[in-house]
Amino acid sequence: MRKNIFVVLGLIVCLTACHKKTKDTPADSIEYQGKYYKVVEPVKYDSNGDGVIDGSDSSIGMLGANISVDQNPDGSPLYKGEGSGEDPAGGGETQKQGVATGEKLCYHNLEKYCSKNGGFYAFETSVNTSQTSLSQNYSDDDVNNNNIADYIEDIRSAENVERVSFINASKYAAEIAKKIEKAAKKQIGTNYLYNSIKDAVAQALNEVLYESNERINITNVETIIDARVSTAIINATDEAGVIGSIPSETLVSICSEYSALIAKNTADDIATATTKAIIAQYEKHMANGSIQNVQGICPNGYHIPSDFEWMIFESAIGMSDADLAKGGETETTRGADANIVKKMVDDYGFSFGGYASINGTYAQLGEAGVYWSSTTGHDDLGDFVWVRQIDTSYSGVVRFKMYEKSGLSVRCFKDN
Repeated sequence: MRKNIFVVLGLIVCLTACHKKTKDTPADSIEYQGKYYKVVEPVKYDSNGDGVIDGSDSSIGMLGANISVDQNPDGSPLYKGEGSGEDPAGGGETQKQGVATGEKLCYHNLEKYCSKNGGFYAFETSVNTSQTSLSQNYSDDDVNNNNIADYIEDIRSAENVERVSFINASKYAAEIAKKIEKAAKKQIGTNYLYNSIKDAVAQALNEVLYESNERINITNVETIIDARVSTAIINATDEAGVIGSIPSETLVSICSEYSALIAKNTADDIATATTKAIIAQYEKHMANGSIQNVQGICPNGYHIPSDFEWMIFESAIGMSDADLAKGGETETTRGADANIVKKMVDDYGFSFGGYASINGTYAQLGEAGVYWSSTTGHDDLGDFVWVRQIDTSYSGVVRFKMYEKSGLSVRCFKDN
C-alpha cells in the first residue's frame, strides 16, 4: 500500500512538473540550442508589383531576436577559416586584422550582454564559410550577355531618360521663371528655362547611370543632378541677358532651392524604378528556384538574409521605394518618414546592442545595432558585405558596404 502511495505521488509530481514546463514554453517561440527565440508574425509585401498588398502577395518572416549560439546548427564547432588565425587545414595562417572567426563575442566579454542582445560574429562565422567562397546566389538578369543588368539598361534607355527629364523639368520651370522675372523685373521665358533644365537632367543621368554596370548609386544621382541643374539655371539667366538685373544672392537662393527639389525628385524616380526591378527580379528567381538561402548559424528553417531580403522586409514595414535602393554611410534617413527604426525595435525585437570593432574593442552599446546580410561583393576598395545599421543618432536605417572584419549581430529570416 505504501509503495502504491509513493507511485501515485510520483505521478502527481511528474504531471505537475511536465505541465509547468509546457506552460512555460512560449507558444510563439522556437527553441534553439537551449534558448527560446520569438517568431514574429510574417508581414506581407507587394511581391507582384501591382501597388496593392493583399492575399495574392507573399510574406517575409523572421526571428524576433538576435542569434546567440556557440556552435553550428548541426552541433559542429563554429566555422574557423580565413582571418581566424588558423586555416581549415591547420596551416596556422597569420591572424588578419579584425575579429577572429569561429567564436561568439559578447559585449565586454560578459554573457549577460549576449543573453540580452545576442552575440557578435565575424562574417565568415555568421554564414559558416569563407567570404571568398560565398558568391551571389544568382546573377542579375542579362539576356544579351553584355555584363550589364537588364534593369539598368532599361533605366539607362533614351526613352526613360527623356521621360524622367521631361517630368522633372516641366514641373518647376514655370515657378523658376516667375521668381527670376519678379526679382529681375525682366522676362526670361518658361520654355527657355525648361529646355535648359531638361538638358541638364538628361546629361547628368547619362553620366551617373553609367558609373556601374551592377548597381545604381542613388546618392550620386541626386548630387550630380543638383550641381548640373543649378549651373543650368545660372547659365540660362546669363544667356537670356537677365543676370545683370537680379541680385546675385537672390539668384543663388533660387538655384539652390529648385536644383535640390529637381535632384531629389529625379533621384526618387530612379530609385523607385530600381527597387521595383530588383524586387521583381528577386521574385522571379525565387519562383524558379535559382536562389539558395545561406543558413549559416541560423536554426533549421531560417537563414542569413540577403541584401535584397533586407530591402523586402523594409518595404513590407513601410519604407518607400525611393528610399529602399539608397545606400552609403551618409544615407541616414532611409525610412525615417515611416518610422522604420521604431517599428524594427518595437515590433520585431531589434536592439542597439553595439558591435565589436576590428581592433578588438566594443562600441556603442545602447546606441547602435549593426546586422550582417549574406550579400558580398568586390569594388575598388576591396571585398565588402552589405549590412544594416540602426543608430540612436540616425532617424533611418543605414544600408552600407562593410569592408572591415568587424563583429556584428545576426538576425535570421524564415525560409520561404
